[in-house]
Amino acid sequence: MTPSHSAAPLPSSPPSATASVPPATGKARIELAFRKPTHMLGENVLVDFCVVNTDAAPITLEVGGDYRGSSRSLRFKVQVKDAAGNVIADPDPNPMNFGGMGYSPEIKPNDRWCQSLQLMRYARIEAPGTYTVTATHDLGWKGETAPAGTATVSFTMPDATQAEAVVAAMQALPEDPSTSAGKRSIAFQDFSALAYDVYTAPLAARAQRGVVNAFQGLTMIPTKNATSALVKLLSVADPKTARAAAQALAMRLPDPALTGALGKRNPFENSMSEQRKFLSSRAWDAAFADDVRVAAKKRLASPDEQDQKDGAFMLEAVGVTADAPDLVKALDHAIDRTRTQPAEANVYPVPRGACQELLRAADILVARGLAPAATPKTAGEIALWLVAMHGGARPAGWEAELDRAMKHGTAFVRQIALERAPDALPASLVPTVAANLAHADEDVVVAAAELARRANLKTLTKDLVKAMAKPTGLRLNIVSNAAHMLGARMDRANALISRLADKAAFDEALSELVDTLDYHGRSSNGEVPDATRAVVAAKWTTFVRMHKVDIEADRKIPLTDTTVTPDLVPKEWKLGRGDGTEWP
Repeated sequence: MTPSHSAAPLPSSPPSATASVPPATGKARIELAFRKPTHMLGENVLVDFCVVNTDAAPITLEVGGDYRGSSRSLRFKVQVKDAAGNVIADPDPNPMNFGGMGYSPEIKPNDRWCQSLQLMRYARIEAPGTYTVTATHDLGWKGETAPAGTATVSFTMPDATQAEAVVAAMQALPEDPSTSAGKRSIAFQDFSALAYDVYTAPLAARAQRGVVNAFQGLTMIPTKNATSALVKLLSVADPKTARAAAQALAMRLPDPALTGALGKRNPFENSMSEQRKFLSSRAWDAAFADDVRVAAKKRLASPDEQDQKDGAFMLEAVGVTADAPDLVKALDHAIDRTRTQPAEANVYPVPRGACQELLRAADILVARGLAPAATPKTAGEIALWLVAMHGGARPAGWEAELDRAMKHGTAFVRQIALERAPDALPASLVPTVAANLAHADEDVVVAAAELARRANLKTLTKDLVKAMAKPTGLRLNIVSNAAHMLGARMDRANALISRLADKAAFDEALSELVDTLDYHGRSSNGEVPDATRAVVAAKWTTFVRMHKVDIEADRKIPLTDTTVTPDLVPKEWKLGRGDGTEWP
């Protein structure tokens, strides 16, 4: 898989942190220790971070909630300096953080709580030498500076024989640290630590034999030698190995998204942009481009969706206009699959197999000068034509061609046409947009709603309100927002109230109704019973009728208003006041 190219599922909210009572200053210390004084660069170096209770009474920490979606635990602040006092770069300076489980251990006097940190996840150490490491953690101690610990460690660069031994030793370690909370971990595998050119040969040899973990190391080696090895591995016979090579290579390809030429695939995408910029700046050479294009062509012709995604990403990076026929054929097959393959769940925008990545490749090839067929016939040709139109092309008869695309027999082609249609939409196409607001495919409906909003089609407000009857989650949000922006505020509010009876739509519908109130953040916990949903719906029916003027004026209603009563939300919901307290 190309780096984070598959759409990411919407993350769950991290649990609320448990409040802790901080001990008095000086009642704890941090012990920072390495397993041995000197390591070889490439080893998975663990530094044990231990909080030692030096008080006569127990102390409480609050830890965790900082690792989901990230390369490391983010509440630990680790600084590494070389012998000259230079701060070593962070390899992941803009990490994702979707929270995670948190807990509050109590530490008895003279006892300790520990966590083992992977040093190379916090610092990009590239040269042999002696380094000073300082680490701290907030420990959940509000209003108090937590203590820090310091330790030194030395590194040597292995020769070829030693490098082979380091890789063999890494391979023999368990993959899972199997660590109990608050205890030091055992030594475990992390092939990504083998980020030095001396490991290219032993890792490539293992990758050739199908040791997929070897690609974790090859991925992170910032040299052209490693890139050359990955390009060669693209052509191995074993499909699993070849796909792993494509995924590893993607981390160093000159992705146009890194320069802003393409946007994110979804709001939660972890693009690893800083790591990829570093790798491509060090390890990419245009001399590799032709071999990568050959590999891309092979993957675009594959029936496997992941192969098609990988091939499309390769074209984004190094494709030329001559690659268009292969891209169109891949689009034909991928779009045809949408007729029988259901859309992915819990993800938006929905990638529809390889379609999202193939369309991104089309965007880039058009930007590089590709001209689509003047009279597109196949689904792939139509998609390419729509990409060019979205980029500003206005060939003769474009309005009629766009209208045909918005009425296409394949729902996904309609969706692309609606998404790529210009904001300055010709009046002749408005009835087609209205018809698509009643389409059976929810993503077609969403695309039509977005176009209505972008084109300011106020004549379609009644159609938009009707279109709110089926979608859930983010799809409901988009259609509802379009109705709101175009002025159908009371009708929209009543449509949202009618969706409160639907368990699948309740959270989103109530969230949007609650947005009529003046509050600061909200939280919810647990499923709302059917009977409660019915009570909430009845209360909002009365409330909306009482505040018709406010709602139509899009004026927020303060929580202090006497009509804002606790039964407007279930007991599982809390809203935030401006002073940091919760309502109700």
